[in-house]
Amino acid sequence: MRKTIIKLSVFFLVFVLSLIIVSKIRNRGHDNLTMEMAPSTLPMVTMVTNGVEYNRLHGYCTDTDVAFQREHVTVLGEARDTGFVVDTCGRNVSGISIEVRSEDGSRLIESTQIKEFQVNDGRISGTIALKDLIERDMQYSLTILLDLDGASRVSYYTKVIWSDALYLTEKLDYVLDFHERLYDREAARELAKYLETNSKLESNASFHKVNIHSSFRQITWGELNVTEVQAPSIRLAEIATQTASLLLDYIVATEEGRSRTYYTVTEYYRIRYTSDRIYLLDYERTMTQIPETDHMFANDKILLGITGTDVPMMESEDGNVVVFQAAGRLFGYNLTTNKLTVIFGFYDEDNADARTMYNQHSIKILDVDEGGNVQFAVYGYMNRGRHEGEVGVQIYTHNSAQNTIEELLYIPYDKSYAVLDAEMKRLLYLNREQKLYLMLNNAVYGIDLAGRTYSRLLETAQDEGLQVSEDHKIAVWPVGEDIYHSTSLEIRNFGNDTRNTVSVQEGEVIRPLGFMEEDIIYGVARADDIVVENSGRIFYPMYKVCICNSAGELLKEYRQQDVYVTECTVTDNQITLERVRRLETGAYQETEQEHITNNLEAEKGKNMIVTADTEKYQRYVEIQLRNETDSQTVMTLTPKEIVYEGGRTLQLPDAEDNIRYYVYGPYGVYGIFNSPAGAVNLAYNLPGVVVNEKGTCVWLRGNRAAKNQIMAIKEEAVTEEKGALAVCLDAMLANEGITRNSQYLLDRGENVLRILEENMEGAEILDLTGCPLDAVLYYVNRDIPVLALLENGSAVLLVGFNEYNAGMLNPLTGSIDKMGMNDSAKWFEENGNQFITYMKQ
Repeated sequence: MRKTIIKLSVFFLVFVLSLIIVSKIRNRGHDNLTMEMAPSTLPMVTMVTNGVEYNRLHGYCTDTDVAFQREHVTVLGEARDTGFVVDTCGRNVSGISIEVRSEDGSRLIESTQIKEFQVNDGRISGTIALKDLIERDMQYSLTILLDLDGASRVSYYTKVIWSDALYLTEKLDYVLDFHERLYDREAARELAKYLETNSKLESNASFHKVNIHSSFRQITWGELNVTEVQAPSIRLAEIATQTASLLLDYIVATEEGRSRTYYTVTEYYRIRYTSDRIYLLDYERTMTQIPETDHMFANDKILLGITGTDVPMMESEDGNVVVFQAAGRLFGYNLTTNKLTVIFGFYDEDNADARTMYNQHSIKILDVDEGGNVQFAVYGYMNRGRHEGEVGVQIYTHNSAQNTIEELLYIPYDKSYAVLDAEMKRLLYLNREQKLYLMLNNAVYGIDLAGRTYSRLLETAQDEGLQVSEDHKIAVWPVGEDIYHSTSLEIRNFGNDTRNTVSVQEGEVIRPLGFMEEDIIYGVARADDIVVENSGRIFYPMYKVCICNSAGELLKEYRQQDVYVTECTVTDNQITLERVRRLETGAYQETEQEHITNNLEAEKGKNMIVTADTEKYQRYVEIQLRNETDSQTVMTLTPKEIVYEGGRTLQLPDAEDNIRYYVYGPYGVYGIFNSPAGAVNLAYNLPGVVVNEKGTCVWLRGNRAAKNQIMAIKEEAVTEEKGALAVCLDAMLANEGITRNSQYLLDRGENVLRILEENMEGAEILDLTGCPLDAVLYYVNRDIPVLALLENGSAVLLVGFNEYNAGMLNPLTGSIDKMGMNDSAKWFEENGNQFITYMKQ
């Protein structure tokens, strides 16, 4: 027996030594080793009000621009205080302090050490009370700083507001009661009065997306019999006196026999509070199945289950390798080897908590080759690993033969994931030559991954200054700083690194309009036809619209005598042209739209997203493979990460000092604009919030009073010396205590925007041309007048409203006239909705 033990011991020792020697041989010539991604290490902080925990904050290990930390807002009590809880997650917290700054972060208001708190079973609880240095009903940035073992300091961000008229407790109670009733169909019948059910809607066919218009059965989970396995994490995204937007994140499970399936769920509530009752303005529930690798295959299908049909997927040229995303993780399946690889994900069976499941990041597949090698990007908040607690862009490569992933490049970012996500959706592309192209802060960069060097290809401060194809492979932009007076376009094919130019004849100008697949749509105008209107807006009538390929070769041309295109939109496979007709007088008149349809079907891949409808689970999403698989012999792999010496960080330049407008909606940033009109229009339709580069709210849907009038603006009529536009401009300036002779400035050739920008110091002038009347009344509600320009050269000044009428200073009548709200909206629309206002800074 003793000899046997000795033999086994010797054998084990030889085996271990062999592993060490083999490992050294495999790594000879370089310093790379492999290991599993490090687990999450940072504590979490949650805010508390009246015993209810909400707004879970995640830690940041690098400096962040607090102006863009808008994921949630925390309401302070009457004593300017709020409760908080720290889940230490096993870390030693040696100190807690706070910083209070202005909303844009530029001004430090308070820096205080929190000395009184309680520690109980790994949780620290206490109260944060701010000093008497903040004003009511204004938002501020609060940073909670935790000093951890190892001398590291971690930051946690939230917006805070001190107000006695937000009714947070009532709004939280309503949302939590609504949520709880959904699991009890009898109790849920009380909710029917809040729904706007439409039985014909698509939302009744899938549990992935359920909303306020879905059926009562759909809202109450149908026949799924779900159980909640994780209590909801509440996020207060936006709050005002009347309205609030809240989100609940949690996990549910369904059971089928002895098998249990898990789903991530997000509920969105938008509500309006009144003294009588609370109204549900909007509701949406998103349910996404977490695939289990042991049950993902059936015949020729990969089963994704209850999820959206817009599954990010890419396949190799021969179709033998298909890479796809599901529930926040990246998978790759090789049909030839019958191997499934969980390529990347912050959460797994051993790392599944609120930190790893935190979904403030995205994965984008960049390239897949026939060998199963995958290039992909991970961008946003890094839940764990080398860059835990940072925001940035990681470029990874997955080596199929070695079953490893390796970081090739890391680009740090100082704003939030929400903003970064909107940036990456504009441009992020990698070609086979390892050249990366992306857009950040209005600039397009070309990056060499091997050398980690970059070049700036373009910088634009105009919304139409860059057009990119849907696959991000082709981009086009006007040559020169002004897109309205460019005589050529530059076309860049990022796929093969080629550059081509399209030019026009002398006396003509050109601008890009969009893409149809990978073909470029552009418009050509005569330079003499371009007019700068009184408002400063540029009228750009294009006498022809052309379509060319990426080599600049003309494919089609559309033109009609005396008909001009003013706007172009592309939806799916159809181009819509907004057109005007030039009359004999030289004036322009709107005419019917022109529709151009692309009849060519998009090329289908060898593996496709399909759906199957079941009675219990309804719409089930699957990937139909080119060949049938043997589900019993599928091998599942999880790659390890290569550990390297040194850094692979590339720091891109700070943003230029340009004003940009960010549209925040229920789930993040929905768009970034250089002009306020586009931002307000998008936010109006969501609904959402518009925030400028300083983090200041520019426009907000809701919370408008029933009526308001700017009493400081009095009646005034035109005279022989002063026209209607000058009367309105003088009234706007006088409202801010500024006296000017606007008629003199107009006679000198200055336009409205320039007059206001040069004379209204400290204000941000907003050209809201194209926005509806209902949207611009937001400013009148804040005692800011809105100038409305008319087609005949006259103008009126919006100064008031009530439930039925809009009030406006009409210099032609010399009075403040009232016009019915619907009639006003129609009248202004017929005059082009030419609105100009300002925002006090």
